Order: sequence, then C-alpha cells, then structure tokens
Amino acid sequence: MSSTIKPKGTYRTSDLYLAAYFKVAGVPFTGITREENRAFFMFDAADGLDDLKLQFFNNISKVAARPYAEEIKAFKALVHSG
Repeated sequence: MSSTIKPKGTYRTSDLYLAAYFKVAGVPFTGITREENRAFFMFDAADGLDDLKLQFFNNISKVAARPYAEEIKAFKALVHSG
C-alpha cells in the first residue's frame, strides 16, 4: 500500500490509535509536536489518506494486529518521553 502514497503536505492527529493505524498502513510518520498538554502525531498528507481514515472509522480497515499493537506501544512511549 505504501507505494501508492504520495506526499502532499502534513496531516496531524492527536488520536493515538488512528496514528498507529496510519503508521502500519504505510503513511510516512514525520514527527510529533506538543501544544499545551496534547501531543500531535504528524504524517505526510497523502493521496489515499482520506480513504484510510474512512476505513478506520467504519471498522473496515485491514492491518496486522501485532504491528498495530507495537505501534500503539511505540507512540505511547514517544508521548511520555518528552
């Protein structure tokens, strides 16, 4: 899937689970920013990102469970490290 993703700006979300899903789905992660008491995960906004978001929120997404769980742990550690 990542071969069809073409960057076109930046997308940010504070939703840790959506961020982990994007990462496993192959959306390039560009970093984390903090504003007040919130962390925002930054991704290359890409063609197909809206489709991935719809799949996630409509419960029709398909990603491997173990990598998804590992990304959740990694993002939690990233949030708490700074």
